[in-house]
Amino acid sequence: MMKVYVFKSLPPFLWGYTRDIRAMWALEECGIAYEPIGLDCGPNGLQDESWFEAISSFKQVPAIDDDGYMLAESGAILLYLAEKSGKLIPSDLKRRAQVYRWTITSLNNIEPFALPIFFADLQDDSNPHMKALRPWHVDILGRFFPTIDAMLMNQPFVTGSDFTVADIALTCVLRELRKTEVLSQYPQLEKYRHRCEERPAFMKVINEYEDRLGIARGSAR
Repeated sequence: MMKVYVFKSLPPFLWGYTRDIRAMWALEECGIAYEPIGLDCGPNGLQDESWFEAISSFKQVPAIDDDGYMLAESGAILLYLAEKSGKLIPSDLKRRAQVYRWTITSLNNIEPFALPIFFADLQDDSNPHMKALRPWHVDILGRFFPTIDAMLMNQPFVTGSDFTVADIALTCVLRELRKTEVLSQYPQLEKYRHRCEERPAFMKVINEYEDRLGIARGSAR
């Protein structure tokens, strides 16, 4: 059975934002049996267990152990699980490349600007430099979101009619903005996020995530 390294404790401000959700969601959607291995979040967001470095070079969650094959980085894990199972990714090369494209877009073009907004709101006046950069990060997202919002008027998911691991990546990145005003300007993106989060696999994962952390239902939504 595949092992997936996830969090078992987190400070409240990280509830529902961590990347282990992505890996578990993909495992559920792909129908791969897995065993969660819970780790405590250290003071710097990394894991203090020295043995974990052999599994994840930077001691970051998530990571997987597939019968001795170790893999870290959430985007790599999503694509690996899809390729391994043959689910959440097309068999045709050109359509599969679109899944790669949108997964990479989510992690390289959107998340680097979404995360600073999350942290700017979290730290507020205690970090005036980050707070001052917040409008710039919002403007940068404005280069990407209108195009995606318009695209989603004509198709349910980012690569077309089928839900793929690219949708897991994008939805989880959009969740970093779910308590801000940013997405309110893009109604199709908001509908898309909610549509993906209503999937049974996501609901199961988020319930188990909250249970593992020992927090009330709804705390990580």
